[in-house]
Amino acid sequence: MGDLKINELGKGYYLIKSAEKDFHRNIYFKRFTNESGKAVNMIMDPGTKTDLPNLLATSKRLFGGIQNTHLIFLSHQDPDLTSVVPVLMATAPKAKIIASIDTWRLLKMYGGIPEKRFIAIEDFKSDVLNIKATGHKIKFVSARYCHFRGAMMFFDYETNILFTGDFSGGVDTRKGDGFYATEESWDGISLFHQIYMPTNVAIKETIDRITLLSPMPEIIAPQHGDVIKGALVTDFLSRLYDLEVGIDLIHRKDPAKELAILAINAYLDQVKEIYKAFYIKLLTSLKKSSNFTSTFIFTGDSITDLKLTTSDALRIIWDKIDVLAEEKNINDLRAYFVSALEQYDVSHPFVASSSEEEAEIMENPEDFDDDGELFD
Repeated sequence: MGDLKINELGKGYYLIKSAEKDFHRNIYFKRFTNESGKAVNMIMDPGTKTDLPNLLATSKRLFGGIQNTHLIFLSHQDPDLTSVVPVLMATAPKAKIIASIDTWRLLKMYGGIPEKRFIAIEDFKSDVLNIKATGHKIKFVSARYCHFRGAMMFFDYETNILFTGDFSGGVDTRKGDGFYATEESWDGISLFHQIYMPTNVAIKETIDRITLLSPMPEIIAPQHGDVIKGALVTDFLSRLYDLEVGIDLIHRKDPAKELAILAINAYLDQVKEIYKAFYIKLLTSLKKSSNFTSTFIFTGDSITDLKLTTSDALRIIWDKIDVLAEEKNINDLRAYFVSALEQYDVSHPFVASSSEEEAEIMENPEDFDDDGELFD
């Protein structure tokens, strides 16, 4: 508890992170205050019972204790963000839940949450809520089917921060401390969406709703992964807009994926004979679900399907060679991997192909004499 970090994203808008290293959760707090000192305290996607000690400590530091919570906003119904709610409702007698009707339909199955303490977003006359006690207003934005039918986002006009729940969330691929996204965060975001979002149609419609906000959000704060700010807001939204996910990947006939699966299995068979210890480590790592999920589908020890794009799958194996292999064997193992891919004519981003090298030579003829020989 002594190392609990409360990060301020904007005026009265705070973040604490759970401790998972590969797929952490973000819990947000918003404290609305006016000049006379009146306050309304909100917690967004409060988490699980394992988060309770941090919830109690954070609320005590920010607004005097959990009993002073007024609003609990839930983006959707998943237990990683809602299972602590019955405890919070019992200890915060003034608190009300704000969520979609679809979320409430499943949330109430926990039991012990009176329906009179639930406020359905669909019951508001508009999607803007005016907080009379402090003079603030907030806007609810649908993230329908991203990834839940009743998923909702929350826009804070005071800070221009959009809390997005699972949408725009990601696996932890950025190295180092901190909580703001960098280019390294994109791999985790694309992986998360490819696996958990049902279709690109839902993503496009959600982004279209975001772009209608005025002003445009300066910060996107998801429930998982890194907080996105600055130029990366529009950059990452643009990339997500065209990203194939879920059933898009399942239903798209992709001969390249089938060839890649054959090449990966050929590579596994090859290293099994030459580098047995590395083979066992790699196979175990590819099968392991860890705190997130396996991206490779296995039948026995053979890969039969991929849950993400071919290029992302190849990149994962390429990176694992660097992590799992003995340093003296890394170059050889990479060479075998590239050889297996080229054997099945699978394009890859790791080294320039012979055709690319030839094109580069043709573009720089001044480096050669009339006989095609390099100048001394």
